Amino acid sequence: MTMARSTRMLLIAPAIIYLAALTQAPFILTLWYSFQKWILTSPELGVSFVGFENFSYTLFGDAIFRAAVLNLVLITAGIVLFSLFFGMIFALLLHRKFPGQGIARSLAIAPFFVMPTVNAVVWKNLLLNPVFGFVNYYTTKIGLPRVDILAAFPKLGIITMAVWQWTPFMMLILLAGLQSVPDEIREAAEVDGATPWEEFRYITFPLLGPFVELSVLLATIYVLQLFGEIFVATQGGPGSATTTLPYYVYETISQGNDVGTSSAQGVCAVVLASIIATFLLRLLARTFKVAKA
Repeated sequence: MTMARSTRMLLIAPAIIYLAALTQAPFILTLWYSFQKWILTSPELGVSFVGFENFSYTLFGDAIFRAAVLNLVLITAGIVLFSLFFGMIFALLLHRKFPGQGIARSLAIAPFFVMPTVNAVVWKNLLLNPVFGFVNYYTTKIGLPRVDILAAFPKLGIITMAVWQWTPFMMLILLAGLQSVPDEIREAAEVDGATPWEEFRYITFPLLGPFVELSVLLATIYVLQLFGEIFVATQGGPGSATTTLPYYVYETISQGNDVGTSSAQGVCAVVLASIIATFLLRLLARTFKVAKA
């Protein structure tokens, strides 16, 4: 048995080594650069070891970094919560039988396949443009003033763009969860006189617990990397109102050409994402334990 196990481990060892190198080598290299001072536009300075200087400046001396962390948390929370809310509504609606259900599901999923940059271009120019956008066209028709939403409410604009794209993702996972809930349980609840809200609150929602946890966790991990909408629609502005960690790392390396500081920012972003993911898992697990009780 031991010989067979050793043989199997030997056979899969190349794949494991390749996977480890492919996934961990970039992070290890980034971690190494984070302890160096390297300015691309000043090659005469070379590359020198500075210890934790980049981290010290990033965490305690860079006000924009702290603002980017706050923006990242607020924008991510808004996108995930609203996507979950609308995804749940669409999942409940599309779970019911009606003519054209398959077509409706296909149309509802479509926004998720739109590229982030295309999504941002459409929203910025076609919908939210203060001069000829659809939103301002219809709001002025009912007597409301014309508003440049991306200038006056930049976070709301970014959240709206991303929610439109991520709601189908939530809907798909929750729809799969609804299809796994036995119809007999809901029918028994109806026979016992439960209202639709009571049925959802005490039966459907607790049974969807693992699917909600999965959708929130995956969406959070992906939304933490949000970049395309910010780059195209606001470029982190006005000021630093929509500057998040991914965009700030991009600005540091593309405009400041500072490899060391941008690497330190990237490492901090990875640590922050890990903390948020762990906190979410524990919070969601505790929430659904209370719901089941």
